[in-house]
Amino acid sequence: MIKLVHQRPVYMVAFDHRRSHRRALSVIGANTGPAHLSELKQIVWQGLKTALPDVAEDADVAVLIDRGNERIGREADSAGVRVALALEESGGDTLRPDAAAAVLRRELLALRGGFGKVLMRWHPGDLDTRKRRQLVALRDIHDVISDSGAELLLELLIHPRPHDGLDDSSSRLHTDGVLAGLQRAAAEEILSSGISPALWKMEGHSNAQEAARLDALVASARPDTGILILGGGSDIGRLRQAFSCRDGNEHYRGFAVGRSIWQEPILALCNRETAQTEAEARIGDNFLAVVDAFESADRARVGQC
Repeated sequence: MIKLVHQRPVYMVAFDHRRSHRRALSVIGANTGPAHLSELKQIVWQGLKTALPDVAEDADVAVLIDRGNERIGREADSAGVRVALALEESGGDTLRPDAAAAVLRRELLALRGGFGKVLMRWHPGDLDTRKRRQLVALRDIHDVISDSGAELLLELLIHPRPHDGLDDSSSRLHTDGVLAGLQRAAAEEILSSGISPALWKMEGHSNAQEAARLDALVASARPDTGILILGGGSDIGRLRQAFSCRDGNEHYRGFAVGRSIWQEPILALCNRETAQTEAEARIGDNFLAVVDAFESADRARVGQC
């Protein structure tokens, strides 16, 4: 079992997508059956493997997968890649577990100490009844994760309201601190419930000062925690903007990016526009490009010193 090392960067490829993945394949008329989806995710994993030798030794590579992809989990563990398993029901507005507690516990045990990932859609202005339901569900899943020897990776998505002035899209970036302020308020509410994730997965933005407040908040509850910046399907240029919020904030430890890395090559493969080996190579190259985008902020800061 590979353990993440405190302060090392974490480069996570997320391909736990379920409903959104099926929708994208449906648009081009591709097979959306479970067996085919699993086959395509195996190709994503093979593509990532091509890039592993080019990742710096002082970084941790991880994958985020959904249930039913045990083979990828086993191969990733053997390759020294940390595994996170998505435990929430896909596509729901309110958090619900994807299976019975006993089933999730058994599957997490097979990961030998990986992560259980939970996605929560939250807004500080939500009704108290909704918040309580969400926190009860989170507590129940968190107990399953703890019982299995795994750790919690909490993906926190702010679902905007009209008066927030936020564009509800995968590419939204905010310099005015609105998103960061909502993230911080939401994280504070979750931490106040007694749950402190080992890793957070959140949207990035271009306001490092506001990000510093969130960085300090999550670290005050758990000094060894980390924040992974999600991709949201953004291109490299937008990812560079999103990654800029980590400037000087030590707990912004890495990224959890998915569609930006693999969706285009996978759709091209399904459209018979490329061969499998070419798709895998592009996935590997895209992953390394995201790594470079994340690391470039450090290089730029060092160059300014």
